[in-house]
Amino acid sequence: MAVTITFSDADQQRMEAIIIDKDKEEALRFCSDLLDRIKGHPGHACGPKVV
Repeated sequence: MAVTITFSDADQQRMEAIIIDKDKEEALRFCSDLLDRIKGHPGHACGPKVV
């Protein structure tokens, strides 16, 4: 299964700041936020939804 993640300009700036500052705590927060975003968007199955 492939997942495509699109980063906003703000996300990219945040990542650059983390890398430049070598801020480990902020990097962990960013990864946690990213995982929440991935988990929050489950894939969609084809066909009718079974109720």
